[in-house]
Amino acid sequence: MSSLARVLRRISARLTEPVDVLDAAELAGRVHGSGSSRVIDVNRGDRATLTGRIRAVSTGGGEEHLGVTAEVFDGTDGIEVCWLGRRTISGIDTGRYIRVTGRVGERAGRKIMFNPRYELLAGQPRRTLEETDERA
Repeated sequence: MSSLARVLRRISARLTEPVDVLDAAELAGRVHGSGSSRVIDVNRGDRATLTGRIRAVSTGGGEEHLGVTAEVFDGTDGIEVCWLGRRTISGIDTGRYIRVTGRVGERAGRKIMFNPRYELLAGQPRRTLEETDERA
């Protein structure tokens, strides 16, 4: 296939793909560039650092809500992140970018991470200054 045909195919795909598919692909690219693992690639028992956008936040008690639970989406898949025994956590809001580190588990067939270390990101995912210095 010629390079012109490839370019035209990419342009055509960008014009016809649904916006959420394009957003997910862009987010997945940004997350990959941040040095984090992809949610789709991690399995139960893995210790991982994941970066993504918070899609939903729930709080409360009972069997379904154990504390503050956020769904983090990285463009490839989503993972629930739960801080047990908490009612609120400042900065954990829908639309916010976050980096979490912890052990991946499974609950009701979905990936979950309990009480992870977390870093709220000021903007979209990218390598931190410290990570860039360590690699140099």
